[in-house]
Amino acid sequence: MPPCSSQVTALPCQQQKPNYLVKSSGSASYASMLDSGNFVLYNSSREIVWQSFDHPTDTLLPGQRLLSGGELFSAKSEADHSTGIFRLKMQNDGNLVQYPVYTPDTSAYSFYSSFTDGKGENVTLNLGADGHLYLLNSTGSNILNITDGGLPTDEGKLYLMRIDADGIFRLYSHDLKKKAIWSVVWESTKDKCVPKGLCGLNSYCVLIDLQADCRCLPRFESVNQGNQTSGCEGNFVADACKNRNENFTYTMEELETQHGKMFPAFFDGTNCRKQRLPLRYGRRANGTSNIALIKVGVPKPDTDRRIVQPGSKKKGRPDILII
Repeated sequence: MPPCSSQVTALPCQQQKPNYLVKSSGSASYASMLDSGNFVLYNSSREIVWQSFDHPTDTLLPGQRLLSGGELFSAKSEADHSTGIFRLKMQNDGNLVQYPVYTPDTSAYSFYSSFTDGKGENVTLNLGADGHLYLLNSTGSNILNITDGGLPTDEGKLYLMRIDADGIFRLYSHDLKKKAIWSVVWESTKDKCVPKGLCGLNSYCVLIDLQADCRCLPRFESVNQGNQTSGCEGNFVADACKNRNENFTYTMEELETQHGKMFPAFFDGTNCRKQRLPLRYGRRANGTSNIALIKVGVPKPDTDRRIVQPGSKKKGRPDILII
C-alpha cells in the first residue's frame, strides 16, 4: 500500500476540497483495513497512531469496546447516517444507560439501564466473537451478561451490536455463506414505544401491530408530515381573559389512556396536577386507569379572529387538564 500523508484524506472526483476522515496525533505512513473491521493507521515504526475501534459511532464489532464515559449515537434513519436523536452511554459510575440526545444524564430521561452502578471502576461494554455482549470492570470481572453469547463462530458468521434509529439497540448476525440479510438475535426491548423522544413534542406513541405510531393531541397537527420526531402544534388560539364582558366556550376532549409518568399533568388516582405545554415523552399504556382531558377553545362561527388560519405562525396556548 502506498504511503499516505499525516492527515489522511479522501478526494472524490466531484469534490474540489479535501474531506478529512482522520486527524491523528502522529504522522501516519500507511493504513490497513483488518479482517475485524478495524481501520488502522500506522507510523513508520509500525506503531498504531489511530484506529477506528477507538471511535465507535452507532455500532460495536466483535473485539471492540465502549469505554467508560463513551457514547454511541443512533443514525437519523436507515438511509441517513448523520447523528440521530438517541444515545447509549457507558457512564463513569458503571451504569450503561440510554437517553435522548441533548438531555442530562439523569434517571428522569433514561429509558434503558443496566443497573450496574457502583460495581467497579472504568466499566466497559464489550462484544465477543460469539455474540456475547457484556460489561467488564477495571479488575477484569464480568459484572453483567447483556447477552449470553455462545452463538456459532463458524467461518462466515458475523455479529454486530448497533443502536438503531428507533432508539433500540440490537445484536445482529449475518451468514456470508448463505448470503442472508442481517437478522436480529437480541434487542434491548420489543416495545417500540419505550424510547423517549421517538414522538416529538405534543404527540404520543401508540403500538399498532407492534409498530410505533405517533399521534397528535386533540386539536394539534403534525409540524412536518412524515417526520414523527418533529412533533405537533396547536391549530387554535386560546381565548384571552382580559375581556370580562365576553363569554367563551370550551370543550373537554378525552385523550386515550396515557402513561402517567410521561405527561406533565395527570391524575394518578389520588392527586391531580396541572402543568404547562409542551407535553413530551407521551405514550399509551394499557393497564392504567388514568384519563387525560385536553381543554381547548371552541371556535366561534364566522367572525372569530382568534382561529389560526392555514400558514399562520401564531400558535395557541391551551389549558391542559388531565383527570
